[in-house]
Amino acid sequence: MAIIKKMFPGKEKEIAEKAARIMKEGGVIVFPTESSYGLGVDATNETAIKKIAKIKQQPEEKNISIIVSSFEQAEQFGFVKEDARKLVERFMPGPLTLIVKKKPGISSLLGNETIAFRISSNPIARSVCEALGNGITATSANLHEKPNIYDAREAIKEFNNRVHLIIDDGELAHNTPSTIYNVLEKRILRTGPIMEFRIKQALG
Repeated sequence: MAIIKKMFPGKEKEIAEKAARIMKEGGVIVFPTESSYGLGVDATNETAIKKIAKIKQQPEEKNISIIVSSFEQAEQFGFVKEDARKLVERFMPGPLTLIVKKKPGISSLLGNETIAFRISSNPIARSVCEALGNGITATSANLHEKPNIYDAREAIKEFNNRVHLIIDDGELAHNTPSTIYNVLEKRILRTGPIMEFRIKQALG
């Protein structure tokens, strides 16, 4: 296992390129997001996605959301129609996860009929997606039903020898996890920083 310490601003691209190389080979990384640390693999690599369930000790049938770096990357995974587009333009990058209809050929481990995605406001998370040229899994870096991890020291202790790379960004701000909004059903599935009235305003 390798550890990269993010010590200076502007190192995101260099860090992201190393992380991308690992994920292209099917590896697993721990990376910072705008809330807690996450477990990332190439979201188009089903074998790698299966590793996530094993590492987290969670059922494989538990769906895993993804992080993308742009609207265009989101469209590779799901049908991002008018309402979803409005919410992406209004709130992303930011703490909003949208559920849309999944495109054919996307792993069922990410969802049966739908896919959940967000554009992270964390520059490292976005840079990793850009360097990979693809979405990455966004599940929190913790064991199943255990608390989220906000401190790199805890992530290193928990995932030592379980993952291929840990990006150490120190202790993250203990931000609330993203709001999850199902665009198809027009309802919030998890309350977070973005309130329902703001979503309704954005949708008009």
